[in-house]
Parts: sequence; C-alpha cells; structure tokens
Amino acid sequence: MKHNYRIILILIPILGLLGFSCAQEDVDIDLTANPWKVVKIKKSGQVNFTNTDSTYILQFLSDSEYELSLDVNTCTGQYHNPNKGDIEIQAMACTEICCDTEFAGDLSLLFSKMKRYYARGNELHFEGGGRIVLQNY
Repeated sequence: MKHNYRIILILIPILGLLGFSCAQEDVDIDLTANPWKVVKIKKSGQVNFTNTDSTYILQFLSDSEYELSLDVNTCTGQYHNPNKGDIEIQAMACTEICCDTEFAGDLSLLFSKMKRYYARGNELHFEGGGRIVLQNY
C-alpha cells in the first residue's frame, strides 16, 4: 500500500506538468485587434512574477507603432514583427508628467527587452529579457 501511495504522489505533479506544458501557444494573432491589459511581469533574474492591481494598457496602434498607458504617463514607440511570434520593440519615449509607480518603471524598461510573443487563451505573453503577461482589455 505504501508503494502505491508513493507512486501516486510522484505521478500527480508529473501529470500536472504535462497538462501545463500542453497548453497551446498561438503566434498567429493580430496584435492590433484590441488593447491589452498588463497582468504581471517578471524581470530577468527574478524567480516569481510581480502582479499588479493597477491598469496598464498596451495598444498596438498600427503595424509599427504602439502606446503604453502607465499610472500617470503615456509612452509610445515603434516595433517590428520580422516573423510571426518574433518581435523587436524599440525603447519607448514617455511623457514626464509625474510619478509613476516602481512597477510602471520596471514595465516600461522591460518592453524593449522582449523578443518573442504568443497567445494562450485570452492572454498575450512576451518573452525575452524577462516576461510580460497581458490579457484582452
């Protein structure tokens, strides 16, 4: 009986990991179709994501220009999709009205480090020198 219990304890995490890894990654998405709300970020070298309750909105205005609304300031920049799933985001220029939070500062610096994107369900994932997770807004 103890042997079966051990096997079950080993199989449960393995099956969970298999289920998680089988989630579909879709790179055939229209980034400009709707705005995206930032849910969480992970800076390079961090183990865990940092969540936010604030509303940060990313909108791809065209096939080459984006806008990011932070706590107070608004940022704009250029991007390029060399291939589906690949993205090159140039550093953004932001208004300097006042005091965005530390999270907003980290987020604005993180965008230009993203190299890859994909959709999973209603989430948009960016990966590169860290990670950013957004949801349809």
